[in-house]
Amino acid sequence: MKRKIASILAVVLILATVLATGAMAACPEPAVTVRVNGMTVTFPDGQPYVDANSRTMIPVRFVTAELGAEVSWDNKSQTAVIEKDGIRIDIPIGYSTMKVTEAGKVRSVKIDTEAVLKEGRTYVPIRFIAEALGAVVDYSDIYHTVGIYLGELTAEEITTLRGYAYTQPEYAISYEEAKAMYSADDLAYFYGTDRDSFTNFANAHEHLYHTLNRSGKYYFKDIETIMEDCTTEEFYCNVVKQAVAEVAYYSERLTVSFRTDNSCIYQADAIDSLTTCVRGIVTARLSVKPTELTGAETAMLCRLGFTQLYKDVDLNIPVDVHMNTTPDYRVNVHTFVALGEAY
Repeated sequence: MKRKIASILAVVLILATVLATGAMAACPEPAVTVRVNGMTVTFPDGQPYVDANSRTMIPVRFVTAELGAEVSWDNKSQTAVIEKDGIRIDIPIGYSTMKVTEAGKVRSVKIDTEAVLKEGRTYVPIRFIAEALGAVVDYSDIYHTVGIYLGELTAEEITTLRGYAYTQPEYAISYEEAKAMYSADDLAYFYGTDRDSFTNFANAHEHLYHTLNRSGKYYFKDIETIMEDCTTEEFYCNVVKQAVAEVAYYSERLTVSFRTDNSCIYQADAIDSLTTCVRGIVTARLSVKPTELTGAETAMLCRLGFTQLYKDVDLNIPVDVHMNTTPDYRVNVHTFVALGEAY
């Protein structure tokens, strides 16, 4: 009797294993999207994939071209060579190390997977390549999207800015409040279907592209642009440009600029005609003593969060600029939220 039961259990286990294996085979890895500075990269033939080491492998030429790098191939040594702004990366096929040459110094970088030749394309672990070029790489596990950023903000600045808590305007409705007031569809649209996943900044960022599709006409006054039936990528690039242009101020006494890029935009925790936060660094420089500024200039600096002002010294402060993005209306600054003291 015991042998019979054991035999039955063995058959059940074998069937379970076969069925599980079949289910796994029937559910392939989801396609990976790649964005460089907010714009989707198109791969004409070979597509990105996740390898056995859980690394995203990408045809090297298309992504590095978007980053402004030159790619060549050393057939003798079977090595892909990537060069940009004095940085050279040699990544040989089939090895778990790559060589980075910068400012005359050479260093060996160990990687946890290998570059491969596949279907006539050289595939590389993009994170190691991009970071060696000074870019920031992230991954949205909800939307299966790799983000690569090499723009106005440095990698260190992006990391610092993303470390601050998300913000919302004073009169906005938070997610917790909205749950008792809105339908599931409205909540998904404004807040995402998995709000807890927003602890990963890449998910809060990608929610803008995947959920908040735009229809209607949008007016960007300061960059003299009107968008109608816009693509989401172009839309958010223009939101960033509008924020930069609108914050900028120049006079004989005061200069204000705003540095940011698509790496630090995210979906706010709010329903208040606000769907984009543009995070960046405001820089102010006085050519006079603070007491010589006009009342309006002083008020503007206080609104931006500056608490200490000095003549002829650049003062920087991280901020969230909440943007109005209501259809058939002006896209403009709704409010500023300072993320820290001036430094």
